[in-house]
Amino acid sequence: MKLKRLIALILVSVMLVGTLTSCFELPWGNQDTDNGGSGGSGDGSGGGTGGSGSGSGGSTDTDGKSSLVLNYSLDETTGSLTKETVSGKDYTINYVFNDQNADSLFKEPNDPLRRPGVKGNALYMDGFSNNIVNRDFNAPSSAITMSAWVAPRVFENIVHYDGASDAAGHTRMTSIINKGDIEMCEGFLLGYGRLGLWGVQLALHNEETEEDFVVGFYDPINALPLYEWSHVAVTFDGNTGYIGLFYNGEMAYEAIIPELVATSIIYTEEPLRVGCYVSPQIEFGIKRQMVSGLLDEVRIYSSALTPKAIGEIYGDTDSTDAHPALDFKDIALDSSVYEGDRYRPQYHAIPPAVWMNEPHSPFYYKGMYHVFYQHNPAGPYWSQIRWAHIASEDMIHWKYVKDAVVPTAGICPEGIWTGGACIGPDGTPWLAITAGTNLYGNPNHGGQNVAFAHAADPNDPYLTEWIVEDKLVITQPNDNSQGEREQFRDPFVWYDDGTYYMMVSTSIPGAGGSAVIYTSENMREWEHRGYLYQCDYNRYPEQGAHWECVVMLPISTKDGSKTKYILFDCPQYTVDGYTVECYYWIGEFDKNTCRFIADNDQPRLFDLGRGVYTGQNGFCFLTEEDIASGKTSYEDGRTILYAIAQGKDAGTAQNYTAGWAHNFAIPLELWLTDDGTDVIREPIKEVELLRKETLYSYSGEGVTVDEVNSEISELRGDMLEIRAKLVLDPTSPEYAGGFLLRYNPNTVDGKTEKTEIIFSERGVYVERIQSSLLDYVNRQPSHTWAKVKNEYEITILLDRSMLEVYVDGVISFTTRIYPRYGDSDYLKVFDNNANIKFTELSIYRMGSAYSDTVTPPYYGNMGNLGD
Repeated sequence: MKLKRLIALILVSVMLVGTLTSCFELPWGNQDTDNGGSGGSGDGSGGGTGGSGSGSGGSTDTDGKSSLVLNYSLDETTGSLTKETVSGKDYTINYVFNDQNADSLFKEPNDPLRRPGVKGNALYMDGFSNNIVNRDFNAPSSAITMSAWVAPRVFENIVHYDGASDAAGHTRMTSIINKGDIEMCEGFLLGYGRLGLWGVQLALHNEETEEDFVVGFYDPINALPLYEWSHVAVTFDGNTGYIGLFYNGEMAYEAIIPELVATSIIYTEEPLRVGCYVSPQIEFGIKRQMVSGLLDEVRIYSSALTPKAIGEIYGDTDSTDAHPALDFKDIALDSSVYEGDRYRPQYHAIPPAVWMNEPHSPFYYKGMYHVFYQHNPAGPYWSQIRWAHIASEDMIHWKYVKDAVVPTAGICPEGIWTGGACIGPDGTPWLAITAGTNLYGNPNHGGQNVAFAHAADPNDPYLTEWIVEDKLVITQPNDNSQGEREQFRDPFVWYDDGTYYMMVSTSIPGAGGSAVIYTSENMREWEHRGYLYQCDYNRYPEQGAHWECVVMLPISTKDGSKTKYILFDCPQYTVDGYTVECYYWIGEFDKNTCRFIADNDQPRLFDLGRGVYTGQNGFCFLTEEDIASGKTSYEDGRTILYAIAQGKDAGTAQNYTAGWAHNFAIPLELWLTDDGTDVIREPIKEVELLRKETLYSYSGEGVTVDEVNSEISELRGDMLEIRAKLVLDPTSPEYAGGFLLRYNPNTVDGKTEKTEIIFSERGVYVERIQSSLLDYVNRQPSHTWAKVKNEYEITILLDRSMLEVYVDGVISFTTRIYPRYGDSDYLKVFDNNANIKFTELSIYRMGSAYSDTVTPPYYGNMGNLGD
């Protein structure tokens, strides 16, 4: 057994090189003939010993019609069933949003999606839930052909099978067709994987030696492309030892291998699976190795079809062209499946589907704002990260753009992490990406370096296509001399007065987080300038052992009389007890020495929402209007900050049921306070474009809480903007007053739902203890801003589960609300000995950032607390 496995691995390594020749006579002879031979077919029981035939190999079934044993044409237009046409039976398309999951969903169920296919319709595969399980299928054993059309949206990069397995050394693959656990030496798998590698894995039994072993064969010539149709087919004949791989109807590899003669596919009781694997890798509770993209015309034959027959299968499409074309809109992630999701924000920037990490690399170019974000299009979990892209004319209303940078062989095969952007010396945008390579052989992330990408067409207003340069621009040395090895990512780049600057987040070995900084005059030759700033890690461990998303931006007073710099970091910790949040320092930047000089080394927490606001990134830019008015300095530009608003308080176990995770916080405009000691942060003024209706408005000498409540008692909504000025005149040493959001006027068994924004003798904070009656929701309060005053100015942005609170322009609370009941959408103000009066109060109903209408939130499976 060990010998056989070694032989199989040697064969695989040869095939991957792509220099395959065979000294064996192939069974087909002249491929233009219909002559076959013995290739045999299984007896239909799943454990057959092969059929009969004559000749040197192949099958007497030259066109495949008589040996077709499974066919999913996937032509249905609606419904959750699909027909297997050989048996005539209907099978469920497993899907997270199917009716059988209705009790657990945050939206109404919907059918699996269909798209135009190569022949009729195709099945839209979301990458984490769509699959078909057939428990009736009896697999061939001595000969088999598998055929399918697939258009991948992403290539998974998954660890190889365990070293103790018979499949050790073979890669785990995204599964198109699977029956049995290859790792347990059972069955077969047709699939694809890292960077478009595709092939077949077979668990075989040698009938002469009684040995069991696993072989894998992978196309040595062709890699599957993203967003395009590919036809893949594999034939195996255990009587002759023949194996053949066919890509788009053409032979990619074939051979007769003596070690495969007199072998059969090992029987398994596992059902046949389409689009998933029997024993997949699990990430954050979600299954991997599932097709993300489109799938069509999945077939299995109980014979080793001839190359001519496979060519005919390839040609059997609706296309009038030589190869079926695919419109990108048909494979793009579809946000419509989330219509009515009661927690999914509507006027915040959000990916069309599944997973995002931090936004980054914003820039302004020819009247359009562009921003990118870390993205996994295969499911709502972190993995195989790439750069997704959205664009806007106002930073509020967003258009989805094709993913900009994906893992690329040689430069960034292991992933593309956060980076920066600026207008380069040629006048076009340059993206500075964190290029994940295998430079140091790290099996998790590999080397982390910097590369550039450029817009393929700088005149395209959406900058749809990007090209990654074919070499790294900055390679981190392997000696900790430019930051700790493997802690080197998230380049941030800007241009100022003839010099390009680049910071890369890292850590000083043994001394905590920092950033290395480089300068260049042409974006090509970069000079290492040392560490930007070192904060005493022993004294301030909250800054983090490593830094990520380091951003430094100029901030000026609103009158422009004073300018400083603000330095942000998102810390990474090596010990427990800390929450990843956003910290900052205010100080000066010495452009000659490339050093940041903090006014105070004490890191300050930027947002008090407790771990929801992270992964900050920003830019300072001049609009065309600014330039026309005579502004030329980088420091004269508008300073904007982006960040991720994490959804983890809902419980990561709910990501599968939701089908998405995280969104952007509202972009903030930053200024320096007049005294130069703090940063003013305000939602960008463009947020006013989202206002659809004024629900309440008051400005005057002051109205009491009772007077306000009498006016707004019937007001309901989960998409609101609230602006207020309030004056407190406490009547007791202990007092509290403020707002109740997502408030439920009903109490049942002493329980209700509400989220409180509280102004008290302790300061200001957001209390979430009663924000949800769902038992899995994290309901911890925010941090407290220990600033006790008699007057406050407040801005509240409520968007389904999103809550952002800005107080006096100098502090913010970004958090989440997940009420269980549909009637938890009232608004109320309260006063416990605070003696509050509102001198200004405006409440607006907000619209969508993506459409003219908004689907009401779905609570059909929860109902109302008051019912």
